[in-house]
Amino acid sequence: MRLLLSFLALTFSTSAWAGPNDPWTIDAAKSRIAFTAEQTGKLVSGRIAAWTGTIVLDPGDLANARLDIRMDMRSASAGTKDIDDVMLGPHFLDATHANEARFTSSSVSRRGDDYVAQGRLTIRDVTRDVALPFSLKIQDGQASARGKLTIKRLDYGVGRSEWAATTYVADDVTIDITVAASRP
Repeated sequence: MRLLLSFLALTFSTSAWAGPNDPWTIDAAKSRIAFTAEQTGKLVSGRIAAWTGTIVLDPGDLANARLDIRMDMRSASAGTKDIDDVMLGPHFLDATHANEARFTSSSVSRRGDDYVAQGRLTIRDVTRDVALPFSLKIQDGQASARGKLTIKRLDYGVGRSEWAATTYVADDVTIDITVAASRP
């Protein structure tokens, strides 16, 4: 289950967030991808420490928005060696062989005051359509975005053998993404 949590922690660390004229520079210290899952009735949280990607987003030109995030699943951690060993191992994330997870958007649209990025999420070489709702604030050359989605770990083959049951580790994994950026 801990491995599942780390697996679902979609770390959104990007190299650029481009506005209408100048690219945004991502502040890696203030940006993160975290995940939460339930194991034996208790919440287990973690994060993905290493990620790269490109985010191009101008609220006035959503037709040209693009998100492409690559996460190094070997960097997933719940902060406890026992949990991390199981989570990164062959029955959960299999980080040795399936070391990259990826989110690629197909479109970005407004939903009220917020946004939704439709796209494809790949984990353990399994790709599924997902919708990532997020808020976006841009003020005085500073941008902040926050998104959250819940996925089913078993849809991605995370949790095999005795871990395929949801008795100890719940199927739902919540991914929480925070991105901070500024104008150069």
